[in-house]
Amino acid sequence: MTHARLLALALLALSVAPVSTALTGTPVAAPASTLSGAWKGKLDGFYGLDANFRVQGNSVVGVLRLGKIDFPFRGTWDAAKSLVTFKYTYAKEVQTVKALLKGSTLTGFNISPKGKQTAVSLARVTDAGAGTAGVKAGPYVMTGEVRDEKGNPIAGAEVFADHTAYYNVNAVGKSDNQGRYSIALAHRSGTWNAGAYLRGEAGGQPFEVRLKPDNDTPFDGSKGAVRNFTYKASTNATGKVYTYVAHSAVEVDYDSLEFTFTPDGPNAAGSTAPFTRKFVMGSGVPNISLGRYRVSATHILNGVKQRLLLGSRQQKGEASSVLAEFTDDSHSGQTLELFLNNP
Repeated sequence: MTHARLLALALLALSVAPVSTALTGTPVAAPASTLSGAWKGKLDGFYGLDANFRVQGNSVVGVLRLGKIDFPFRGTWDAAKSLVTFKYTYAKEVQTVKALLKGSTLTGFNISPKGKQTAVSLARVTDAGAGTAGVKAGPYVMTGEVRDEKGNPIAGAEVFADHTAYYNVNAVGKSDNQGRYSIALAHRSGTWNAGAYLRGEAGGQPFEVRLKPDNDTPFDGSKGAVRNFTYKASTNATGKVYTYVAHSAVEVDYDSLEFTFTPDGPNAAGSTAPFTRKFVMGSGVPNISLGRYRVSATHILNGVKQRLLLGSRQQKGEASSVLAEFTDDSHSGQTLELFLNNP
């Protein structure tokens, strides 16, 4: 039976004690800020569960992760009762979660549309209100921040820790709206490596960047570690430009051939500034930040600088400048193709 099937059964078919019985008692009142942040735990005591809460007044929004799938949720926070209630959609059905906050734990139930209930337990892994100075490592915990070169927080980066000795022993988490993350590690002796992926979109195209921690030294899991990541323009996603002649009679001086790229909106480096690159024999035009561009080209033919006509996959016909974008080729990766012709 697949993991997805098991998860569906747990959500929709497992019968447990009524919520009204489990959620009664005298909860400890707590301010709304105590709920905000990242939490990690189990569904039905077995399935991995991650949650990130953002509280504003008596409203709460966030993301619930089951397996490797994120489910946005929205609900209410009753600070007087320390009770959070929220809804999310799973398998086209609206699920409801009710949980009580006591100290640093959340306990409650996931309720299916048919009223079946599954136990939910979560433990706090980071506080959304803590600043950089509050980011501290603990035993079997890797924590830190993901930011850009200007120090702005980056949300949604996938951060991971891999054990250096055990195969396929790893832990994964995501940075929150403040760029902070915290990952619980397996209680295995030995050291761990840290890494992260940042996924985004430029010019309507998805891209992925591998980030290295500011300190890439393997760390002892029993002591934990702080590992921060910085997204730099120099590490952005890039592709290669390939050129073709429109027909066999086209004359091109490749030694003087150069292209001017004007981003049609921010590229993967976040820039909209035009730039010019020379053609490299055997390599085309490498290392161009992914995005959509308005492209023009010139060369020197018989001592005269000449502007070439261009064609692209995205724009029909030839012109002195064309709109072009990268496509993902299974063999060559991200490529942008241009077709050259004499004016």
